[in-house]
Amino acid sequence: MMIQFQAHMIIMFFIFFFLRASAMAEAGPRNPLVDLSTPDELLSLAGYGEEKLSTVIVGGTIHCDTYFNRNSISHPISGALVAVSCDNNKKRSKSNWVRGKTDEYGDFLIDLPSQLHAISNMEKRCVVRIVHLPKISPCHRRFTSKHIRIKLTSSGNGIRTYSTDEIHLGHKQQHSQPSKNIRSKGIRKTAQHML
Repeated sequence: MMIQFQAHMIIMFFIFFFLRASAMAEAGPRNPLVDLSTPDELLSLAGYGEEKLSTVIVGGTIHCDTYFNRNSISHPISGALVAVSCDNNKKRSKSNWVRGKTDEYGDFLIDLPSQLHAISNMEKRCVVRIVHLPKISPCHRRFTSKHIRIKLTSSGNGIRTYSTDEIHLGHKQQHSQPSKNIRSKGIRKTAQHML
């Protein structure tokens, strides 16, 4: 009885061994690094983890264009709040917007966090948005936010740089008419010359 039991165990072992070997042969060669690593570890090994192995920067310039008597004057907007968001197969939410401010020349540079570096085709999946303009900007009152696309401008040595075209916000100053309360022709002519 014991010999029969041992014979059955040996046969079962060989059947299991051959089934396992044939299943492994069908699957092809296995990479133990992939088998034993978590997704976070694999991202880290590829340079997209907490340790900064690559850099992705998004930059641009914001100007306020004022028009008066068909003349245009362009002013850099200092202190504008700008944000970058990338669609990473999850719903875009306010929490994944990365923010920055413009300097005195209207320029902004935003360094994206490492978890966004692995996004493929960033030109189609990332946008820049002007979130807030300073109240002293002539463009503040007419400002409406829109999404602005980015484009790859340079890549090398682990650094990718994306930028927007120059962003021009317009503010047209209206031709002001002399006040209706002015009754004297001399005052009316003087007011018209000041325009």
